[in-house]
Amino acid sequence: MQCSLNDIPDLGLMGIVMHRVMQMAKSRYQEFDLNWSQASILFTLHDHSSMSQKALASQFNMSPPAITSAIQKLERGGYIKRRPDESDQRVMRLELTEKGTSCIQAVRDVAEEIRELVFRGMTQEEIMLFRRLLIQINTNLE
Repeated sequence: MQCSLNDIPDLGLMGIVMHRVMQMAKSRYQEFDLNWSQASILFTLHDHSSMSQKALASQFNMSPPAITSAIQKLERGGYIKRRPDESDQRVMRLELTEKGTSCIQAVRDVAEEIRELVFRGMTQEEIMLFRRLLIQINTNLE
């Protein structure tokens, strides 16, 4: 017996949708040996040129062990490197390597492909409302 999505509570439905999006991202990013959060870290470093590990963890609301694990995997993959901060040698800055920079467009194309699929059949106004609601939910949870 199959359950109708209309019968599933809101939070359960959010979980199902996020699981599907993450599975799709995992399969699409597999060629880069990345997951969704690692790809997001690459995008962020591309947009900011370099950041501290602490700032990245804060931006993504990730625990220190989780961000450390993601960063180590990106380093092993040759996508990012660490360098000492010029003003505070105790702080390590993270930045993209040449390999990290060269794959940004391909990773961005995958993200856009997923976005187009997720929002297929929705108007721009509906997408904007959805985004506003997600921001409100995030604010409520802070």
